[in-house]
Amino acid sequence: MTTTAPALHLFAKTPLPGRVKTRLQPRCSGQQAAQIAAWCIERTAELALSAWRGPVYLHVWPTEHHALFRDLGRKRRITVKRQVSGDLGAKMYAALASACPGAVMGCDVPHCAPGTLMSANRALRAGADIIGPSRDGGYYLIGLQRPHSSLFENIDWGDDTVLRSTLTRAEALGIRFQQLPVLVDLDTWVDIEQVCREFPPLRELLAACQPGD
Repeated sequence: MTTTAPALHLFAKTPLPGRVKTRLQPRCSGQQAAQIAAWCIERTAELALSAWRGPVYLHVWPTEHHALFRDLGRKRRITVKRQVSGDLGAKMYAALASACPGAVMGCDVPHCAPGTLMSANRALRAGADIIGPSRDGGYYLIGLQRPHSSLFENIDWGDDTVLRSTLTRAEALGIRFQQLPVLVDLDTWVDIEQVCREFPPLRELLAACQPGD
């Protein structure tokens, strides 16, 4: 069992219209997509603060100079950092290398249950490695006792084989992941509609956004 409190590294893009959640268009405008993205970031940060025992970092890209990030940075346990250059794998590896044991989690699953995050935290404290599969063939969370660059190099992050490739590489390293529940990333409008049916806060957000065709 580790005596070091595991870190949680949240990853987010700056919620700028036309730069985030572009696959939600044309069902909503660029401004509305940015509003949804900002809500996801804020909701995930609040989830982390309530459910994670240990330091919480918010790694953002391309700029940390956004009102939302300044506000979150004022919260006592969240440290806002600008992501390093490189692809997603390089960014995640750098985050874990800066504070490990720890987990990287995207902000596309604000509907993640607090108990799931608590279980991930307990598993890391107990010395396990963990992964949270997403329905699209990737993962929404990965937690490691120590970083392994080979888990993040030369991965096609937009492909549906990300999870399978990661598990294959982990097996070669002797890593046996403890798996968390499968979740749906909020990437497309189909994802939004699916999660809405079981997550009232998202329905309330959409009613306020009034996304149009």
